Amino acid sequence: MHELNGYLTFLGLAQTNHVFYSGNPRVGTMLELTRLVDHIDANMYRFDAPFLALHGTSDTITSPEGSKDLYERAAAKDRTLKLYEGACHSLIQGEQDDIKEAVLQDMKTWLDERVERKQ
Repeated sequence: MHELNGYLTFLGLAQTNHVFYSGNPRVGTMLELTRLVDHIDANMYRFDAPFLALHGTSDTITSPEGSKDLYERAAAKDRTLKLYEGACHSLIQGEQDDIKEAVLQDMKTWLDERVERKQ
């Protein structure tokens, strides 16, 4: 029931988002996404740059399991996976304020920990 409530909340919030696309998927876009996902999948073991993966547990567009898989298969020693309970696909636009704030703070903290500050 919690997942359904999260999805209904997402629909209500997403529809107020001015960049929310509600049309049919375009064939060219889907083919390119498929090609890109296949490439990433085949080469993730070579990926050794620091990365932060963020995913909502109620995402119905892409599975959180995909982010977990990328995290586990990446060669990078510096990698972070953050899952947001009850959040949907767009973690910053179309989510409740507390989720957006947590996501933005996690991103800022992750970057701050890796960037030398120039005073």
